[in-house]
Amino acid sequence: MDRQQIALKLTIDGLELPFKIDTFYDRLILQKAVYLSQAIGINLGYYYQWYLHGPYCPSLTRDEYAVAVELGQDIDESKGWTLDDVSKDRLKNLKNLIPKVEQKKISRKLELLSSIHFLVSRKQIRCSEANEISNTLKKFEKDFTEEEVREAVRELQEYGLLAR
Repeated sequence: MDRQQIALKLTIDGLELPFKIDTFYDRLILQKAVYLSQAIGINLGYYYQWYLHGPYCPSLTRDEYAVAVELGQDIDESKGWTLDDVSKDRLKNLKNLIPKVEQKKISRKLELLSSIHFLVSRKQIRCSEANEISNTLKKFEKDFTEEEVREAVRELQEYGLLAR
């Protein structure tokens, strides 16, 4: 593992998520969790673009597979490394946004949170208009309700990911 991959593994560990890429939902959870980790101030060096399920980073996908292969061979080069205290505190806060439910529901929520953050931070939508956000997401074939959007915006603001 290189340093970026070690930081990736430590970040996922800090969120108390399994480092798994077996299913589509596993991979979606990792993509969105890393996106939100960076949004909260953990600089991992991944750059995102919009794709079918919101923000997506191809280089993160490559790193996820590389780390997963090593972990599958019982090689974990992240042992002995730690994140700084500020990063640990930020991840501790962020993990409260991740529900302790089934994988599909976690991926849906993280997709919603990261999609809203991505679009607002790039000034493509305003966070004050839940119906505007919901309509924009529908254009991208996302079926999030206005109420789900309103709650997600509230949470993003509460956790310091979006300005009030």
